[in-house]
Amino acid sequence: MDGILVLDKPAGMTSHDVVLDLRRLVGGVRIGHAGTLDPNATGVLIGLLGKATKISRFLTGLDKEYLFTVELGVETDTLDKWGNVLRTAPTDDVDVERIFDAAARFRGRYQQIAPSLSAIKHQGVPLYKLARRGLATPLKTRVVVIKDFEVIEIAVPFVTIRTACSSGTYVRSLARDMGRFLGCGATVSSIRRLRIGTFTLTDAIPLSDLVEGRRKVEDAVLSIEKALAHLPRVAVKTSSVAGIRAGKQPSAEDFEEPVGDLRGEYFALADDQGSVIGIAVQSGEPEAGLRTERIL
Repeated sequence: MDGILVLDKPAGMTSHDVVLDLRRLVGGVRIGHAGTLDPNATGVLIGLLGKATKISRFLTGLDKEYLFTVELGVETDTLDKWGNVLRTAPTDDVDVERIFDAAARFRGRYQQIAPSLSAIKHQGVPLYKLARRGLATPLKTRVVVIKDFEVIEIAVPFVTIRTACSSGTYVRSLARDMGRFLGCGATVSSIRRLRIGTFTLTDAIPLSDLVEGRRKVEDAVLSIEKALAHLPRVAVKTSSVAGIRAGKQPSAEDFEEPVGDLRGEYFALADDQGSVIGIAVQSGEPEAGLRTERIL
């Protein structure tokens, strides 16, 4: 069984817990996931089955969309309401205008500090594992892009926000930074992921439907071709498919049509049946062809 499951993860489970549930449901198939979701967060999580585990990084890098609520006037060590309170502050002078000013500030690119409890790694170890051992966690920063930051509801001290952002953005860090900009601090009280790439909650199946037998896994699996629909397709000649699968680097004569000049982009290599046989990237001059990144 090869493909992806677009799941609606419930609160109280880690992404790894979801993988364990899927392994119990589908024996003998390699299982993974694309894009970690906080244990207390809910929403879209992509499960990977069989050969689809090879395309994880081509899905985790997709844009995300979240609906989240922050509580102003409190900061915690985990940047959410489930952590230990570090400090509190009054919110009397936080009005609607200041909240909208803060929202406008976060649209675009900014340097974000990851939470100490996050999956980002230091010397190969996720920060959350270091933190849970009581070890100091180094500051890890990255440039993220906030494409949209829309205030949905204000009922101070609570503010609900919808954001569309680049992969690697931490919603808990967004809440912390917004609170510090307002001068009162803030922490997350709920997170729901609405979208990964083009996969939305409309596409998602509650994990409980699979675990409790209301839906069969095999009926819910989407093909690798659908999973990679966001990538341009390059049709490979039938005579070249076996060679590329065996490790031959593709060149212009292996394709049905010229690839064109799309340097730096990933392509899905497809056989004459439309099945994806691998993923390649164009580097250098257009005539240099593609370099395979994954063979499926």
